[in-house]
Amino acid sequence: AVLIVIGLCLLLTTAADSMRLDPLPTSDNCTLNHYEQTIDHFNWAVPNGGDSMTFQQRYFVYDKFYKPHSSTQSGPLFVYFGNEDDVTLYVNHTGLMWEHGADVGAMLLFIEHRYYGESVPFEPNTPGCMNWLTSEQAMADFAIVIRDFKIANNMTDAPTIGFGGSYGGMIAAWFRRKYPSVVDGVISASAPIWSYSGMTPPYDYSVYAQIVTRDATAAGGSAPACAANFKLGQQAIIATGATEAGRAQLTDWFRLCKPLTSQGDAQSLLYWVQQPWSYMAMGDYPYPSSYLLHGKGNLPAYPVRVACQSLSDPNLPTNNETLLKAMRESLDIYYNYTHTEKCFNLADAPEAFASRLGHLGQVRSGDASACVGDWDYQYCTEMVQPFDQGTDKDMFWPLSEFDLPALKQSCQATWGVQPRALWADLNLANKDLTAASNIVFSNGALDPWSGGGVLANQSDSVLAIVIPSGAHHIDLMFSTDLDPADVIAARNFEKAQMQRWMQEKWDA
Repeated sequence: AVLIVIGLCLLLTTAADSMRLDPLPTSDNCTLNHYEQTIDHFNWAVPNGGDSMTFQQRYFVYDKFYKPHSSTQSGPLFVYFGNEDDVTLYVNHTGLMWEHGADVGAMLLFIEHRYYGESVPFEPNTPGCMNWLTSEQAMADFAIVIRDFKIANNMTDAPTIGFGGSYGGMIAAWFRRKYPSVVDGVISASAPIWSYSGMTPPYDYSVYAQIVTRDATAAGGSAPACAANFKLGQQAIIATGATEAGRAQLTDWFRLCKPLTSQGDAQSLLYWVQQPWSYMAMGDYPYPSSYLLHGKGNLPAYPVRVACQSLSDPNLPTNNETLLKAMRESLDIYYNYTHTEKCFNLADAPEAFASRLGHLGQVRSGDASACVGDWDYQYCTEMVQPFDQGTDKDMFWPLSEFDLPALKQSCQATWGVQPRALWADLNLANKDLTAASNIVFSNGALDPWSGGGVLANQSDSVLAIVIPSGAHHIDLMFSTDLDPADVIAARNFEKAQMQRWMQEKWDA
């Protein structure tokens, strides 16, 4: 097995496999806990003029693996930095923590991100309730929970290793830079920390769409005609939707629950057919997975390849009806994963958030009064990741370029805030990692977020691994018999680095 470690050209051929856990553990195996967390770590006044300075932050602990290193030294503590969702999703899927935790006798700690899941600081309809949803506040939460957990469990000397994937992977990398005394090293998987404006050298706004497209071509293992057919199909949707008769045809061919009545409805259909490709590319795993559907159902193995089977015939564009029906069939694995849908509803089409296509988290209602976490709010404040699509290098149509003034207007209308487009580069994610240490950045070449990731070693302890057959943080998932050799090699490399970090802590 060959593992590409950019800059080191290191080949890993052998390493011990982790313990396979059967049945797979879940949050039901853990102990549920709550921490009385400070709402605003950076001010001393009561937030929002209310009557409380704290909220209940949820975390899960698994201690059955734990073993002290010696009679005088603690064993390791593995910590997952929660993402933009219910933390149980990550408890149930972060197999690397569970499996290697069993190998080394680690205590496992999974901390929920503020505003998500059940860790919600404010009641609905609280004015100004979203103001404390920031990565800086979240990282301070994590630092305090880790510190106090170690004190409470007499583990202040424990080697502590952080894990995160996607946004959680970004948090992990930023956390290691900001709180190096709290964690001794982190695995930062599929973390696009360089996908922001203001970077030097600059981020390619169109690379995300280019990688989705590559997955839908022969280079990604898909039918060679797929991407080209999909691009022509999008043009056919708008052309057909220009007339009342054409909209009736689209309603029939796409099995829509409600008839398309305007050209704007045809535009919504266009967004609807574009949306799944991002998720299918992220979830291009070699086995069925519920991760990208948030545990609600399964995508098949290599979903982009499966979707492309319906678009494989290079002659499809010669017949409008055949082409557009094939487009609908290609998306059945995403929109009809339950296999029970008799018709499709465009209500989920993200037309209100079209400029934020490719978001990491779920687009929810855009309702500030709900007072719960929403990735679109985070995008509209500090997580401004720009995207272009519809260029001559990708499968999307028409051309849509990142438009900061339009984004500001949309965010103001939706959330009452405007994004700081250059804040992430200044405060979180710039390309100078010379002061960082003990970080492994991993990226799968099938994952569109890899275009904004760290793909080259930055020092002898800030290392980058690229997994040619990998999708979105596949290395964090539970081991299976279907794992490609490069995924196994990536995990072995990460385990070797973790062992080094732990030993350095014990030897200090």
